[in-house]
Amino acid sequence: MKTPIRAAIATLVAIPVALVAVAITITPEVGNASAPQSIRPMQATGTMTGTAGTTSTATAAATGVVSGTMTATAVVTGTGTPVTATTPYPTVPVPANIYVPGGQGDFQFADPAFQRVWNRTDRPVAENKVSRTWFWGPGPNTPGLREEYRDAPTTANGQRLVQYFDKSRMEINNPTLDANQPFFVTNGLLTVEMISGFVQVGEKDFAQFRPACIPMTGDFGDTTAPTYFTFQKVSNTQAGDHDAPNRTGQNATETITNNGTIGNDPTKASVNGVQFVHYENQHNVPKIFWDFLNSSGPVYDASGKVVNEQLIQPWFYASGLPISEPYWTTAKIRGTSTNVMVQAYERRSLTYVPSNEKGFQVEMGNIGQHYFDWRYRNYGVCPGAVPGTPTPPVPAGTPVTGTVTPGTATPTAGAATPRPTNTSVGGTPQPIPATPSLEPTKSPSPVGTRVP
Repeated sequence: MKTPIRAAIATLVAIPVALVAVAITITPEVGNASAPQSIRPMQATGTMTGTAGTTSTATAAATGVVSGTMTATAVVTGTGTPVTATTPYPTVPVPANIYVPGGQGDFQFADPAFQRVWNRTDRPVAENKVSRTWFWGPGPNTPGLREEYRDAPTTANGQRLVQYFDKSRMEINNPTLDANQPFFVTNGLLTVEMISGFVQVGEKDFAQFRPACIPMTGDFGDTTAPTYFTFQKVSNTQAGDHDAPNRTGQNATETITNNGTIGNDPTKASVNGVQFVHYENQHNVPKIFWDFLNSSGPVYDASGKVVNEQLIQPWFYASGLPISEPYWTTAKIRGTSTNVMVQAYERRSLTYVPSNEKGFQVEMGNIGQHYFDWRYRNYGVCPGAVPGTPTPPVPAGTPVTGTVTPGTATPTAGAATPRPTNTSVGGTPQPIPATPSLEPTKSPSPVGTRVP
């Protein structure tokens, strides 16, 4: 990955076959205290105990560990040898006042700038003013959270404000800047992190975690689709560079399996939109993805009016630059084996399903869901990796230091507060500051399944 990030990590040791998990503490800034405590039932089986508070002073913690059976089939180890394994890995229980997927948690936007970004592209979808894929999701999946960010201003205590959505994570790295500039709200390098196994904790600082054996596309738990780890051998990340020559004018016909085997299907050359029309960051972009990244449609402008504009400004704001070539693969979508073309970008992955209806053929998948499960719920542990020993969230109000410690995966629950207005965070009035993009030529994007 030929960027300052890649250079900064070059001095670190290579990722070993056996990887160590890390514990990353998070502090909720606002929450839905009345929500029942639960975890995502489709992702784990087992039981958990605990109480969800009904007031701002109640305990919002869980005790016990949920064990879910994870199936990692034919994933690639550090030596490229296919491995098949079905191993139960303990997961970290996360109460519903911390995380509810699908935007169903009734969480407020943690900052007015987050709401403005969401309003622009997704409010028209939510109001049925347009039929197209979500760019973020139906709403926030979490309250505002604090994550370690070593380049945050002194007043932020080495942390940044983030909020998770189905398809990405919004973040404010520097709240002292102009909130109206384009990159005040940025998207994390979620794809890069999950493929490489390194978590970004500063502009040029990364902490070693582990790659994610989570399908990049298709239904949850699909064992036929390639995982993020599968793409490690074809992407530009901290784990290594895999550049491609300029193939403008040619067609995207390469294939990839869930164990990383690369092939070629010449019949795919006849599929609409697969001709390469753009070359950037040492990778080729097919017409179908380039048109999507530069498409226009109804959006809400800053004054609250619906206007017709380019949806993503600039085109790489949401996705970032391409870090792999596009590959055809087979994945189960709504239970049916389906042909999908997948391309990894720095911040999201794009998927192309020709059989989908118009407006949903190209989508940004659910990388926000994938990333939260990977980083905080111990999902996606590859065979041979060390998952660590999950521990439950601590009682509400426990101080959080924001450190990254090797060994465990531990979300830390803070005090659940009554949901404040968007002009406050955690009940305390906040300035509406700005964060320029630390990497203005990059942006985030998710991958995978369509959000109903």
